[in-house]
This record gives sequence, structure tokens and C-alpha cells, in this order.
Amino acid sequence: MPKFLTISPTHVPGKKPFAWDNFKTGNYVSIGWMDIDLTGWDIEKIISLIKEQNYPNEASAIASFKKFLDLDIGDYVAANNVNFGLFGVGKVISDYKFKLHIHDSGDENIKDHYSHYREVEWLITEYLPRKKMLIHGEKLWKPYGTTGTLEPESPDYIKRLIGEKPPKEENQDDNFKPITPLYLAQLIKHTTELRRDPAHQERAHESLVEDFLVLLGYQKHSDIKYRQSRIDLTVWNNENPLLLLEVKREWNLNWETHASALKQAYGYSYDKGIRYILLTNGDYYAFFDRIKGLSYEKNLVGEFTLSSLQIDDIKLIDKLKKENLTKINVSGILKNISEIFE
Repeated sequence: MPKFLTISPTHVPGKKPFAWDNFKTGNYVSIGWMDIDLTGWDIEKIISLIKEQNYPNEASAIASFKKFLDLDIGDYVAANNVNFGLFGVGKVISDYKFKLHIHDSGDENIKDHYSHYREVEWLITEYLPRKKMLIHGEKLWKPYGTTGTLEPESPDYIKRLIGEKPPKEENQDDNFKPITPLYLAQLIKHTTELRRDPAHQERAHESLVEDFLVLLGYQKHSDIKYRQSRIDLTVWNNENPLLLLEVKREWNLNWETHASALKQAYGYSYDKGIRYILLTNGDYYAFFDRIKGLSYEKNLVGEFTLSSLQIDDIKLIDKLKKENLTKINVSGILKNISEIFE
């Protein structure tokens, strides 16, 4: 029975897509720490060696090597993007191997590139958002750390992805269906129809976004403005720009895998002094608050896809409504600022 393990492609913030691409093109997964070939070593000797290094994350190093070496040929692995999704899923096809700094982790110091690896046959290499995979009641993989939990059996969502389990079981409860709020139903229908039209124009995505903003309480022309400088859409609160929207055509849009689009949106927001950012294609939305930390990941308030909404997504959409986003929340601002200095 194949086991399953998630492995982060890097320890470097903001470099996960880059490091994942190295996993993918190199056909491997890799972990770091010691630049010593451990071929033939037993785990107790490896643990003793780790303890001699006085790593601040010693427990993580020991746990990661135990799990990495316990993988067998035929087990499944996935490169995870913390708890947001999986970059890819593959099958282990080799025993433990060593090659000095084989994996470029994105760290500027080559000594922090990884040397321990397992060859992998990648079965899925298209980004998989968590909400597209998991159904109600399924347990999420461990999001943080070099490795997740070594599962004795592949979870159901992995079995579905690799075709070992049907997408929906006959006895699955209808409550597992996406939520469709009544006020969003027509927009979601239009979004689904647009996805089926390969000849649609990019302007159609902006039209979907504008319709969504109207449903949230914003007024055309007065609140919603097109092409302010190089910005696709902006939402204004009286005389002040409130929300910047970077609209893309790609249906596989995701903030982690489309870093250039997000970087562009941030550049515009700095120039115009806009606090909130939405990266969107009209169906997928990633919502950022620039004062909520010092990185994209920390700034992320949340993400959702209109065509597959869940309860938490509805709460996030409520935050975007005009009546809520225009409120001045002093305690929230102070909390965000304090978190920066933690």
C-alpha cells in the first residue's frame, strides 16, 4: 500500500514557484541540511550526526530525514505550497541518492542548496488549489515544515487525482457541493459559460469583475473606475482609491504561480497609495492587505473561486462588501502593525 508525504520545495520565502520548477524539471524531490552522503547509514547514526550540528531546527531535521528515508519506491509525494495547494504530485522511483547541491532552493548562498534527493515520476504538474481537491471532512496535509506527515496510505484526495478513486462516491452527501449564494448565482452562471468559450476576449474578464463589484455594493462610474494610469480597475471611496484590481485572462490563475502579475499590482498600489489588492480572472480572487505583514504570504487575507465557494469563502466575500471594506477598523490596523514586529 503506497505511503504519501508532502515536501516543501524550499525554505526561502517567495521562492516556492522557482524551487518547485527545479523539482519538476529535475524529476526529483530533495531536502537539505548536511552536505554528507548518507548512503548506507542507519537512522540512529544519522540522528547522532544531526545532533552534533546544533541546528536550531534540530527536531525538524531529524523528523524530515526519518520520513524521507522511510519512503519506498512506488510511494507518492507532493510538493506543497503551505496549506494553499499542491504544486505537483508524483511517484518515487529511486532509493535515497546524494549529489552535492543538486537542488537550487532559491537561496543566494549555494551552501543552502539541497543535496539529498529521491527521483520522482511527476504525474501531475499543474497547480492544484486546496479547495479544488478536498471535499468536506477531509483532513488537510500538514502545511508547515520541510516535510508533512508520512501517511501510511495515500489520502482520498490523492487517490482521486491519480485516478485510483472516482471523483465523487455514490454515497457522497449533496452538502459537499459548492455553495451558491442567491445574489451571486447569475454571475457564477456567466462565469461558467465564459469558461466554455475559448474565443472570448480579455475584456470579458473585466466585465465579470465589474459585475461582482456591483453585487458587493459599489457603484459603476463613481466607485468603479477603469484604466486609471496602467491599472485595470480601481475602486474608490469618495476621493480616495480603496482597492486595486489586477485582472488576468488565465483560468489557472493563482497568486503563487503568477508572481509577476502580483508584483505588478503591488508596484501600482505603492505608486497610488492603495491599501487593498485583488488579483483575479473573474472567477478566482486573491485578496491582499498591504499593511498585514511584510510579504505577499503575510499580506494574503484569503482567496476564493466563485464557481466552487465554501463557507469560509462567503465570510471573505462579506469583508469585501462596500459597507465593510470602507469602515475604518483602528483595532485591526494596530493588530496588523503589531504582528509586523513580532
